[in-house]
Amino acid sequence: MHTGANGWRLRGWLVAELRQARGIPQQVLADEVGCSRSTVAMWETKNQRPGPRYLPRLARRLGVSPLELVELVDAERTLRVLRRLLGFTQTQVAQALKVAVSTYCDVERGRQALPDRWVPALEALFNTDEQTVRNSAPYKKERG
Repeated sequence: MHTGANGWRLRGWLVAELRQARGIPQQVLADEVGCSRSTVAMWETKNQRPGPRYLPRLARRLGVSPLELVELVDAERTLRVLRRLLGFTQTQVAQALKVAVSTYCDVERGRQALPDRWVPALEALFNTDEQTVRNSAPYKKERG
């Protein structure tokens, strides 16, 4: 199964299970997410990856975090991976945090530690929990 450049795949079985448990027909889910019924079927049966704009919508409608619907393959769960998985640019994340893009980039690349004040905003933006946010920050202390 092709996982693409970002190293993740959709847990299609989980999409199907959650949809069925909530009594949502494929067509209704498709209409609410903004795609075709056949696209939903492909996500469920072929683990075809939804585009970044669809994954958050799909997860929201199913009542889970987007991160619960995916499996990372050959990739660490870093801020960069989370950001790209959810379809955000560095500029968008920096704007949400009300910081300069260069400041966010330094944290994302591990040149600066993750500020505690960013954690709640990143939890909300990435629709995940505090532990995932903190574990995704790759800060590397300088050796002196």
